[in-house]
Amino acid sequence: MADSNAFETFAPSDGERYRSLARLWAASVTVVTVRSDDAERPDDGFTATAFLTVSIDPPIVLVSATKSSSAAAMLRGAGAFAVSLLSRDQRALADAFAQPHERRNSLWSDLPIVRDHAGVGLLNGALGAFSATVRELVDAGDHTLVLGDVTALHLGPPGDALVYRDRSYGSVEPL
Repeated sequence: MADSNAFETFAPSDGERYRSLARLWAASVTVVTVRSDDAERPDDGFTATAFLTVSIDPPIVLVSATKSSSAAAMLRGAGAFAVSLLSRDQRALADAFAQPHERRNSLWSDLPIVRDHAGVGLLNGALGAFSATVRELVDAGDHTLVLGDVTALHLGPPGDALVYRDRSYGSVEPL
């Protein structure tokens, strides 16, 4: 029988322990895309694992981004966004969209994208995507939570999801 005191306990203010524990969470890898009215940068996006579906009725999704990041800035300036669920074969896209903004400038010209009804780019080859309009921005500690009303669902080809855990990519296989 396992020892009931097998856990070490730390205060939630222990930032390094908090990050270490959070890294053990396996999460699906997504790319969140936006389209702005800025002619110089009409499209942008970022890799995110902090995504979840919040409600089915009405359909609502949530994306979280560090307040000081370019990701949060682009979401604050967007009326609409899309979340593409990456397949295990799209690791290169995850890496590309995880780069700092200045390194992503030429990325869009090389991407096979399709546009949703709001003109937001969806990544071709993704398992699927949610299109949404921004419902609410919520400050939560050092992050901004963006709640979105889902306006369309896009189902892609079948495949295995790309996941991220403990600073490594992987995929989920049925047991």
